[in-house]
Amino acid sequence: MSIIRQGSLFDLQELYNLEPPHRFEAVFSAIDIDPILAIVSKKSCYGAPVQLNYPAMIYSLVARITERIPTIKDLVQRLKHDYIFRLDC
Repeated sequence: MSIIRQGSLFDLQELYNLEPPHRFEAVFSAIDIDPILAIVSKKSCYGAPVQLNYPAMIYSLVARITERIPTIKDLVQRLKHDYIFRLDC
């Protein structure tokens, strides 16, 4: 049985050395969110309002992992108080 080793998408040290806006651009450009967006988008008139920005929410969850933010509550607080981080997401 052979072992297939998958190459990494990014060199993590190089990614963490980048400034946050450039880091987010590199990560967001490598991720295709269309399949995720098809799953979470609103399909009926019930539930959350249609005006929600689903791509921004997905990007903010990815940015949470990149920035090592431990909880969703901390992510929401950072999005409320850090204007630059909000624009990056």
